[in-house]
Amino acid sequence: MTLPSLHRLRVFVAIVDAGSVSSGARHLGIGQSTASTHLRQLEVEVGTSLIDRTRGHFGPTEAGMILVGHARRLMNIADEAVDDLARISLRPLTGSLAVGATTTTTEGCFLPIALQRFASQYPDVALNLQVDNSSTLLRRVRDGDVGVAVIATEIDDPALTTIALSPEDQTVIVSSEHPLAGSSVDPHLLRSSVVLLREEGSATRQYQESLLSQWRIPGAHTWTLTSTSAIVAATAAGLGISCLPVVVCRDALALGKIAEIHLEPAPPPRPVSLVRRSDHHLTRAEEHFVVLVQDALDSLTR
Repeated sequence: MTLPSLHRLRVFVAIVDAGSVSSGARHLGIGQSTASTHLRQLEVEVGTSLIDRTRGHFGPTEAGMILVGHARRLMNIADEAVDDLARISLRPLTGSLAVGATTTTTEGCFLPIALQRFASQYPDVALNLQVDNSSTLLRRVRDGDVGVAVIATEIDDPALTTIALSPEDQTVIVSSEHPLAGSSVDPHLLRSSVVLLREEGSATRQYQESLLSQWRIPGAHTWTLTSTSAIVAATAAGLGISCLPVVVCRDALALGKIAEIHLEPAPPPRPVSLVRRSDHHLTRAEEHFVVLVQDALDSLTR
């Protein structure tokens, strides 16, 4: 059997991941006919069909599934070799860096500092910051679409490696015109209040719902908004109450648009972690970014 070329294996994996030859070709920036040719040649080299195309179905055959697993490992080894050689090279860091982050972490202190330092030190690297909710980012990390992500939630997945960062302090907010603004409040005094929550899939929403079940505000109603800034604005307008990270609320609190109230149990800090897939070999850009995140965090805690 002829040993398949690494390039053909990359094309094959892209086709499988994308679900079609055309989508895989677009992902790689090559023509569909070129991708089809590579797939046919690979099937000739391995001596078996790799894609099941029967009755409108498109997906890897049993042999294709086996080859995908081996191909991913070979691609990782090749990428490691390129990165290891690059580390001993004197040429400046180039390429791209894709980083995932939840909305609240982008509004914190250490992540913006790390991004600013990275852009300053490595101006030839194209930075792609992908902001989304925690469940979407975790899926992207597991799928290999994002190498590293900063996420504010508990993570218990043996397939992922995490580095603990600074936790997010939380606060309960109301309009500055609310009659209980600034007070320590028994939840029963908030009867029939509207509680503003983030969207489904957001770790912030899961956290908010957990607190709501503990507070047991009688007759509470919930509204869903898809961003923390929208919740802050709606709270300032008197549309409801919410619990959010302090860092998200600090400007509106300083301007007197919203106020804090104090409920029992008090909202505990939320853990923040830098996450990557355990079998993912960090690129040079990712390694430098991880170091800068930790340095930024250290500078804030000294």
